[in-house]
Amino acid sequence: MVRLFSRRRRWRSRPRNGGRRINPWLAVPLILFGMMLAGGGAFAIAGFVIYRSYADDLVPIEEALAQQSAGGAEIYDRNGRPLYEFVDDLEGLRRPVPLSDVSRYLIDATIATEDSSFYSNPGVNIKGLMRAAYENFFPGQPGFLKGSGGSSITQQLVKNIYISEAERQKRSISRKLKETAYAIELTNRYSKDQILEWYLNQIPYGGIYNGIEAASQGYFGKTAKDLTLAEAALLAGIPACPRCYNPRENLPAAIERRHQVLMLMLEENKITPEEAWIANQAPVELAPSWFLIDAPHWVLSYVGPELEKMFGRQMLYRGGLRVTTTLDLDLQKKAEAILEEKISDYEESSGGHNGALVAEDPTTGEILAYVGSRNYFREDILGQNDMAQAVNSPGSALKPFNYVTSFMKLGWGPGTLVLDTPASFTEADGKVFTPRNPSGDFKGPISIRTALGNSLNVPAFKVILATGVQDVVNTAKKMGLTELTGSYGPSFTIGGVDVKLVDMVFGYSVFANNGVMRGVPTVLDLPEGDRTLDPVSILHVEDSEGNVLFDANDQRQDLPIIPAEYAYLITSILSDPQAQCLTFGCGGLSIPGQQAAIKTGTSEPYEDSHAIGDTWAMGYTPNLVVGVWAGNADNSPMWNILSTSISWRALRDFMEAALEGKPALTFEQPPGVVKATVCFPSGKLPTEYCGKTVDDLFAADSLPKEKDDWWRPLKIDTRNGLLATEMTPPQFIQERVFLVLPEGLTGFDRQQAEEWARALGVALAPTERSDPKNLPVLITVPAWGASVGGVVTVTGRAASGDFESYRLEYGAGASPAAWTVIQESTTPVSDAVLGSWDTRGLAPGTYTLRLVVRDRGRGELSTTATVTVGRQQAKPTPTRASSPHPSPTSTPTPQPRGNTR
Repeated sequence: MVRLFSRRRRWRSRPRNGGRRINPWLAVPLILFGMMLAGGGAFAIAGFVIYRSYADDLVPIEEALAQQSAGGAEIYDRNGRPLYEFVDDLEGLRRPVPLSDVSRYLIDATIATEDSSFYSNPGVNIKGLMRAAYENFFPGQPGFLKGSGGSSITQQLVKNIYISEAERQKRSISRKLKETAYAIELTNRYSKDQILEWYLNQIPYGGIYNGIEAASQGYFGKTAKDLTLAEAALLAGIPACPRCYNPRENLPAAIERRHQVLMLMLEENKITPEEAWIANQAPVELAPSWFLIDAPHWVLSYVGPELEKMFGRQMLYRGGLRVTTTLDLDLQKKAEAILEEKISDYEESSGGHNGALVAEDPTTGEILAYVGSRNYFREDILGQNDMAQAVNSPGSALKPFNYVTSFMKLGWGPGTLVLDTPASFTEADGKVFTPRNPSGDFKGPISIRTALGNSLNVPAFKVILATGVQDVVNTAKKMGLTELTGSYGPSFTIGGVDVKLVDMVFGYSVFANNGVMRGVPTVLDLPEGDRTLDPVSILHVEDSEGNVLFDANDQRQDLPIIPAEYAYLITSILSDPQAQCLTFGCGGLSIPGQQAAIKTGTSEPYEDSHAIGDTWAMGYTPNLVVGVWAGNADNSPMWNILSTSISWRALRDFMEAALEGKPALTFEQPPGVVKATVCFPSGKLPTEYCGKTVDDLFAADSLPKEKDDWWRPLKIDTRNGLLATEMTPPQFIQERVFLVLPEGLTGFDRQQAEEWARALGVALAPTERSDPKNLPVLITVPAWGASVGGVVTVTGRAASGDFESYRLEYGAGASPAAWTVIQESTTPVSDAVLGSWDTRGLAPGTYTLRLVVRDRGRGELSTTATVTVGRQQAKPTPTRASSPHPSPTSTPTPQPRGNTR
């Protein structure tokens, strides 16, 4: 304590700016004002004129402060918890507070250190002026204008408010005269407390901190009102040389400077020796970081740019905005922890190091959580890249946009059947694209419910061809996807495009809202046809004076994008546990205790490789929409990973956590959704002829009004499968039900209808009339009505255009009830032997021969020949000498040969 006392007087005269003499400009103003006070005639008049010339130019300090930065925008979560404050590189961080919110220790330390006569001087420190005059103008001192300054607190305030940064660096008499005149005027116009308050809120405290509140929170993580004596003394010493005494850059010098301040306070009787000693021994415990930041991607890459678009960069960094965002910091922390856990579980085996998650409340359009990467501060994973806004391939997560478009345009529904059979498409560049299913096999005819629920690629590919690629793209754009500016092929539906995760979440919110987009007018410059709303990210904005600049409640809009019934049909599929059985297991994609609609996606963008690029999971309930992306920010591939590994598990765990304690909601079925039966593949009302019907949910307004006319009964010539004519013998005329394709059905639609006929095992209706001159199926021997016996050689023709096989058979009577096969073959026959018919053992009577040809295009073609089998002569009875066996006593019952069909 004795040591403290022994040094205190030497410290007061310590020069500002850490050893470099400061601004020695007060000598000349002191002389001028001294002349005025002494009545120095012309000098006094000249001094007064000079003084008035400066004083009259003084802009009211309120106006000057209004031109100054009010500080960067302060960003808060929805519950008022701070996330970040934007900092102007030139202005630094500023948080003005009233003098009543500043520690008394800090006030006393500042006055004792900077201007002990503050409350009694006229705005200038007379003692400081005299010292400055001596050092700057008298012989033997440092030299002209090279001595120390004598600035009072008021003069320092003037310098920070009225003197430009460039002018402060120059040493000039005129600048010092201006400072002095302004300081005196301010003292005459305002109270000392008001001047001190302005000073404490303006003075730089090193680094990015301007003003005591910013410095207090930045260095010690507390308000200026709660500063201890030791903390206040350390901060009060910084303004003399912010660069020299910044505790983060030079802690020993800052501690030594604190020592000096404590002695000055002791000299002014503001503290006791005991208080000075205790404060001097206190350790310096700095806050762990320069500034607070939570949810960095949310603040820096989403909200910040949005504020800049709304109010301009100047307001963002200097307008003192107070911004309440939609983010829920509790949910944000849960999302970050879950993502970190799931990535870590699979990181070593998959080579996937990063992820992103976005959550939104569809009922309000508000974003609740926004994780742009696994860790913003990890350079090894490119953590600062915002993967929630980066464009990546979403794989099958795009399929719902495809199917909902088909429902709206084609009148289809979840029960509509699609052919899961091989397909290819030639792209514009000549490359042939052949989609494959996750399992690698094909399911044949399959409903859209099953195809989408199990994320099958080939059916989705065929649906977008039937619907039209551009129509699907247009739907996706209206629903929120903002990156769709190119030209796309059918691979679009299985991820052949790059989109943003945050856009996908917004798009899925339209499904969750039964077709309604909820948000605020977009701040993006989007082309016509794109969305006109953005998700809500900002709830409320005030300026530094408390004026409301923006309130989301005044801007919210509900915009119908797609009819409710069509959106619900997608939800019905994605929330159906039984629709997932083939790929994920029944109910494999479900949230315990919740009715949730789930869709996953996986991209494989690497040619000639099964490496994975990105995995996605999208999920929604009536009150929550979540999207998860997992992959690598540098686009390096992953291996041995599925969308159900990181992405689905992270989505499931987050949705469980976010919905915990909330009532489980169910999706509301709109009145426009009905269960109906339609005929397939026409999609019209069934008739008695309809060979295939589907029964599922449909939009009522898309149900057909007319009856099916694709399935029709037609009379054909059985010998060639063509339309029967008046020349066709009656025995060869047969009525069959065919698929009759409309004349206007062309291109891919006709191709699919023809494939459907094959899949259903029915022939397309013939359009040609029968010509008996060249029949593909013909029996020439035996002739019609002939009598035969023994072994009959049957000749004729079995050779159609799309031949598969033929079958020769017979039956008893003119219209047999059963047939017995004589010969079957897959080799066509042209006017040659068809088979041998052994009539021995058959009872005499009328029999009918039938030749059936199986044709791939026309189905079964047939012809008949009715003949008479005569009475068979008994074989001679062998004599006892010629045979040791006795002759039969009765004739055995004839048995048919071959297989009965």
